[in-house]
Amino acid sequence: MHIHPLKTCAIAFAAALLCSGSAQAADESAPARGEKWRVECSGGHATDDGEVQFRLTPQDGNPILVTVKIFRGRGEHFVAQDLLKAFKDQLPRKRFGAEVVASQLVLVKPRAGEPDFTLEVVEAAVPGMRFHVSKG
Repeated sequence: MHIHPLKTCAIAFAAALLCSGSAQAADESAPARGEKWRVECSGGHATDDGEVQFRLTPQDGNPILVTVKIFRGRGEHFVAQDLLKAFKDQLPRKRFGAEVVASQLVLVKPRAGEPDFTLEVVEAAVPGMRFHVSKG
């Protein structure tokens, strides 16, 4: 009589172990998603010609400098397009991707299977414009 509850408890424990083992195996086989970096352009428009320079540092490699020439009169939307073109032209396409979202926001991300990286503004000399880099 007292064996039945003990047996039920042992079966439930074994089932829990099996489920947690298969969930853990599924987690280990899932590819890791890389971190995205956001570059937001603000300030209205460039009041004079200038340049902004970014440094992208992969976890397993040398830093890459991306320099973007911005011309006077360019608004936030067009500056974001200039940044996108520079990231696509100056970064290895097999390792990194970039896209514009929300008009003045540029996303830079690693391609599938590539390691994460850091992105920072090295110098921003574009009168009238501000650049904010954040992870996410």
